[in-house]
Amino acid sequence: MMERDTHSAGQLKLVPISRALEGASEGCSEQMVEIARWCQSYLCNPHPELGRTGVVCPWTPPSIKRETFWLVDIHFAGRDEEAVCQDILTLIDAFKGNAPQDGNASQFKAIVGVLHGLDDPEQVNHYHALLKLRFLSAGLMLGEFYSLCPKPGLRSDAFNPLCSPVPLLVVREMVELDIAFLADQPQFVEAYLRTHGARAKVGINSVLHQEDRLSLSNEHMAVLRQIVAS
Repeated sequence: MMERDTHSAGQLKLVPISRALEGASEGCSEQMVEIARWCQSYLCNPHPELGRTGVVCPWTPPSIKRETFWLVDIHFAGRDEEAVCQDILTLIDAFKGNAPQDGNASQFKAIVGVLHGLDDPEQVNHYHALLKLRFLSAGLMLGEFYSLCPKPGLRSDAFNPLCSPVPLLVVREMVELDIAFLADQPQFVEAYLRTHGARAKVGINSVLHQEDRLSLSNEHMAVLRQIVAS
């Protein structure tokens, strides 16, 4: 049975960030509360090493304001890989099933999976790599966060935006500019093109026009130019 103020995701329970910010309670672990506060204090504020003006994640403040930002506890200890993967994959239907489902407002939805019993960064990377394409094929991004995550920011090699106090897997809608994060694998590019169709080249051209301000390799830029020229 679905708990009050939660949304079902298979056996998982999505908790609105507004509830998690109230503190630990039934359905809200201490780690979930910690991450809810971190999202508010870190993602919703500027950072001196970000490489641009504005907050770390421009989508988070409107997502919280619209009440379309959820957290969910995902447990790994004592469970096999298949069972955990099935749990994580239920977030695809949970994301798509929760309003808003259409229009520009859907880009402000987010689900933050708080990972329990998965402290090894290599294991976080393993599950992320294992499931990323499944989410991309559904038109969604799957991001990995953990302590000392080395991935650089899009506009600054000196900034590592995916560092978090607790390991996370984060689900959001794939937007046109996300091609900047997907040019390293042909199957990722194909998923992007399927999702955005005729609008795909608009996003690619936008990235190319910002080439001098983005921390993308020459190889990735060459891939994007090839797509536009095709």
